[in-house]
Amino acid sequence: PQTMLSPYTSFVIAALSLLTQAQDSSPKFSFKNYLSGEWNVERFAVTMATSEMTPVSSGAYEFEPEKDSENLVGFWSPSEAGEDGEVVKDPVLVEFDALNTGSFKIGEDNDLLFNFYFQHFNGPWISHGEWNGVSDGFYQFNVVASDKFTITVFTHPMKEDGEVILFSASRVKNASEKTFFEKYGSTMMMVVFFLLFQRMKGDPRGQAGGGAGGEPTVEEKKNQ
Repeated sequence: PQTMLSPYTSFVIAALSLLTQAQDSSPKFSFKNYLSGEWNVERFAVTMATSEMTPVSSGAYEFEPEKDSENLVGFWSPSEAGEDGEVVKDPVLVEFDALNTGSFKIGEDNDLLFNFYFQHFNGPWISHGEWNGVSDGFYQFNVVASDKFTITVFTHPMKEDGEVILFSASRVKNASEKTFFEKYGSTMMMVVFFLLFQRMKGDPRGQAGGGAGGEPTVEEKKNQ
């Protein structure tokens, strides 16, 4: 005879299936699509000798597609206001030669900060190369997640008592940008775990009784 699943068990299976599909449905990586939007960024100084991480500054990047081109334009706005009390907005230009290749430029003169070429080998998407900031060096851009990235800068020359610069960024999201899993995943998981917990306790509400179309309970068999 065919075994019938209780409504609760069916719901649990369906919920877990939806969560898996939401996590696996990731499109092909595009650095332009990834970088578009607003990012909160914190800068840290990491001491090589002690690995101590010290906050240095913070601010926000904002990027949007440039009209009539494949590039991104935007600005960098530090958290600290300028000397006149106004919010500073330094222009930023991200030029693309290909899907994940191009250059990151800053300032009114479009000074080159770094060139990028994103690759991945059974892991996260990364780019590395020369860094042309206040202190020249070598950088690695690491796409940690869809809403997080880090940039690690090793300055020239690298000394034992030197410092490594670390930028840690997180995406600023509004409700319309969130995925199904981000919106409802935590609620669905809470419901799933609650139902599983009820079944483990032997709660009759988590079992299919005879009146619900399942096998008769012990009490129902005694009364027959």
